[in-house]
Amino acid sequence: MPRPTNREIEQYYFGLFRGHYTLPAGEIEYKDKPDVIVHGERRLGIEIANLYLVDGRDPASEQVQRRRRDQVMARAQALHRQSGGRRIELSAAFDPRLPIMETEPLARKIAEIATRVQGVPGRVDALTFDHVPELTALYHSDKEYDSAKWFCTQSYGTPFVSVGRVRQMVADKTAKAVDYDKGCEAIWLLLVVDFMDPAQDQYIEWPNGAALDKSPFERVLIYKPQFGQVVEALQAQ
Repeated sequence: MPRPTNREIEQYYFGLFRGHYTLPAGEIEYKDKPDVIVHGERRLGIEIANLYLVDGRDPASEQVQRRRRDQVMARAQALHRQSGGRRIELSAAFDPRLPIMETEPLARKIAEIATRVQGVPGRVDALTFDHVPELTALYHSDKEYDSAKWFCTQSYGTPFVSVGRVRQMVADKTAKAVDYDKGCEAIWLLLVVDFMDPAQDQYIEWPNGAALDKSPFERVLIYKPQFGQVVEALQAQ
């Protein structure tokens, strides 16, 4: 099944948003720059973006790190099998405070550990991998499977929304506002937090007394679809 396009994802989130927030009456038009236009008493544009905890261009971001964890586990399993290792399942948890910058050295260390512990099922003693600080836990089943796959298991904390991160998102979108439909009389920015994605999940209550710099956006709204929660990020007047 093909992955939904960005436009399809935006339309999905907006469809949920309409059920949780009262919009001005008007006909809805989906387009680009901005993503939605409400044709009512005035022409209202709505730009939609996901609010990630960290910019995905940062190599330490969860968006990048989860790909690298998967790459490490797939490569470690391949190395293990190439060296004659058994078809065991192995799962690992990684310390998010120590981002993975090189996958190959870490994969080789995990493959070597797996070779030593195969045959002793269950949680691997932490002393066995104390030379690999990126790891926080290892577990394997001694039973062999033709389709055995090595994978990651992660636990995450849920932080509070960062005013600085929202400010950065507003600045990024403001830089692109010159390309928005000139017929719009007002523009809103809708920042979506999908709690199913650990790279986004955060408490979205806006801190008392916090305010963003004034921007081209009449409103900056933060929306958590699964909870039907919408809060406004206040802006300086």
